[in-house]
Amino acid sequence: MTEQPKQLSLAIDSGKSLTKFAFYSNGELKTMSFRTLVQEVEHLGVELQPNNYLIEFGGQTFLVGDMISEEKFNYDLSKQTSTHRISILLACGLAIERAGLVNQGIVNVRLSVNTPISTHKNQKLKTNFEQFIQNDQRVVSLKINNRPAILLRIETVLALPEGTPMFANTSLYRDKRCVIFDIGSLNVNFCQVDSLRPSLSGSFLSNQGIAMLKGKLAESLTAEYGVTIGMDDTEVILKRGYLSVNGRKLEDSPKIIKGMLKSHLNEIITFAKSRGITFNNIDELVFTGGGSIVLRDEIQREYPNAVIDPNGSFGNVLSYLAIMKAKNLA
Repeated sequence: MTEQPKQLSLAIDSGKSLTKFAFYSNGELKTMSFRTLVQEVEHLGVELQPNNYLIEFGGQTFLVGDMISEEKFNYDLSKQTSTHRISILLACGLAIERAGLVNQGIVNVRLSVNTPISTHKNQKLKTNFEQFIQNDQRVVSLKINNRPAILLRIETVLALPEGTPMFANTSLYRDKRCVIFDIGSLNVNFCQVDSLRPSLSGSFLSNQGIAMLKGKLAESLTAEYGVTIGMDDTEVILKRGYLSVNGRKLEDSPKIIKGMLKSHLNEIITFAKSRGITFNNIDELVFTGGGSIVLRDEIQREYPNAVIDPNGSFGNVLSYLAIMKAKNLA
């Protein structure tokens, strides 16, 4: 009797900053994430830091994680890139390892994957993306950090729109009209939702993600203090809330940074208004995505009645997993 191939259902949100993924193993929800920075390497001799990975497949070796400089940030608006494909395959491999399926032969993977709202609204672009990820259901062999090889086949791909975290926490959205701001590293996805139903005309995209904020922040602080500020610096500055030079905290820098955060949030709101969102008869303003965590203090200060998605940067991916369960794919 032929043994049935092992199967794993996996929801992935591969953003420009983080790749987040979630799956069930023995009935228990598992979540993981890693930095979406990818660089091809040869003969890497340095010791890998935690949450960094060497992935080998197709005769190539890639380093993935935050050991790579922020200068390698991928500014391509599309998700149909080698960076995202490698990150998605890595997520599949890590999930297979954690589920204990490495030595079980070929694992058939059912995927749900994020796509920008603009791509999801275009059937041709959405289908092309799904086919790009599925790769004709070919078996992929990959090794992670020199561990035993993993064999997987992507059985199905369900491309789902960003900015739709509502199915991970339906009680927050049921019987309400909401505007969702999914603030990512590169994009902001806007979605007006009425009782869990997204509005086609109220779903759109801008490029006002945190990467744009970082660029403006570097430019402003460089002009103010006459120092060169790189992308790695802006990551640290946003975490700390101030700029230091030669070990000395610049006392006026927190005020400048807060002003930039407030201005950026207002630009996001203004863009939504320019696309027809009136904010009339809206029950909730919901902010989700990793960028909402960066802007949390300003959001709460400017819009005290707004809701910060409790699932944070995992809002989309947990929603995708819920959709897969509803479709009997998980």
